[in-house]
Amino acid sequence: LDDRKKIKFHGNRFTRESVQECSSASASKLKDSSLICEEVLESKSEELTGNRIFDLQTLISVFSVLCCPSCFSSGLKLTEDSRFGLCSNFSLHCTNCSFIEGFCSSPKVKKSSNINKFFILGLRLAGRGYTAGKKLCSTLSLPFLSKSSFRHQEKAILECVEMCSQENMIRAAEEDRRLKVVPSNKIYSCGVSVDGTWQRRGYSSLNGCTTIISIDTGKVLDAEIMSHYCRTCKTNHNVRYKNKENHECSNYVGSSGNMEPVGVYRMFERSKRLRKLQYSQYYGDGDSKGFEEVKNIYGNNSVEKLECIGHVQKRVGSRLRKLKKNEKGLGGKGKLTDKLQNYYGIAIRRNVGNLVEMQSAVIAAFFHCCSGKNKEMHRQCPTGPNSWCKFQKAKFAGIKFVDKSPALPTSVVNSIKKLTWIFVIRNC
Repeated sequence: LDDRKKIKFHGNRFTRESVQECSSASASKLKDSSLICEEVLESKSEELTGNRIFDLQTLISVFSVLCCPSCFSSGLKLTEDSRFGLCSNFSLHCTNCSFIEGFCSSPKVKKSSNINKFFILGLRLAGRGYTAGKKLCSTLSLPFLSKSSFRHQEKAILECVEMCSQENMIRAAEEDRRLKVVPSNKIYSCGVSVDGTWQRRGYSSLNGCTTIISIDTGKVLDAEIMSHYCRTCKTNHNVRYKNKENHECSNYVGSSGNMEPVGVYRMFERSKRLRKLQYSQYYGDGDSKGFEEVKNIYGNNSVEKLECIGHVQKRVGSRLRKLKKNEKGLGGKGKLTDKLQNYYGIAIRRNVGNLVEMQSAVIAAFFHCCSGKNKEMHRQCPTGPNSWCKFQKAKFAGIKFVDKSPALPTSVVNSIKKLTWIFVIRNC
């Protein structure tokens, strides 16, 4: 038997199909252009999605040259049957036969168009309301909702937003508990960042909001919206007594500046019941009003107050600028003030968790900024070739360092020295 491998037949020059070549230069150019058109069509064949703004005359002119699917004659006519806000119901008629086809300019969910909901949601996210939307639509020659319809849609959106926000905050609390592998029946202690905001600047705002954010995940755990103004009660005094339970009235009585501590207390009070969390560490912005309300809410001194490094650094800059107005020698463009503030923040961030090293770094940065050509105060600065101090780096290399900046007066140095006290750093 022959064990040699059989060779399969793959064709030869007689069996292969010949490629049809172009007979002329014009034919080759036409072939190249057709290939280019096919490539362009393939690249633009992606499905179109989203919304576009069209001029009605453009649509009418386009439909007028299209053929009727029933009688195959041109002359389709576009008419608007009804309109609700930005959504319109159109119908397409044929002028030569009885063909008619209706369609809507926007998809609907439960007889409510999506475009109106998205437009109102966009206005509210941008911090604008009915009047701003009406002005925008009138500028673009677009129809708009009536005020009652706008309020109805706005209320429906508010209900959905409230439901989604509550679900997200519950999931954020569960994620916080999963990080520490805490059983579902136990309360987990965590650190939170607390801050408040108002609708307007100053203490004349009618509305305010306080928020709690987890330090571990950076997600919102709870929020409290407060208002001491009720539009329904203000416009109709009889509602306050006759129909008080059928509308959402104001939930706060007092000054606008006191909204933050009241909101903080409400969220801390319900933390165990709703989130199964105990906010044991309070990260604030230096304002002790909120902390004073909740420091004993879980027991005697059960909440510890800590401060964000950025807020401490900001407060140092504020004190330096205040000192600049009262003391001579701290004038100029504020470069030294900014330098002291930045050095202070860097010294704290590089030594988080080590209070002694943090204090030493702050003192070294302070004396480094206060030194000058007539008074060298670099003994506290780190030594060696990797030191951030140019004086110590030059000293290690055996080079003479020339400092051209003037030193601060002793009285100013003693005034600024208070910023390096250890009780300021202990809260970082």
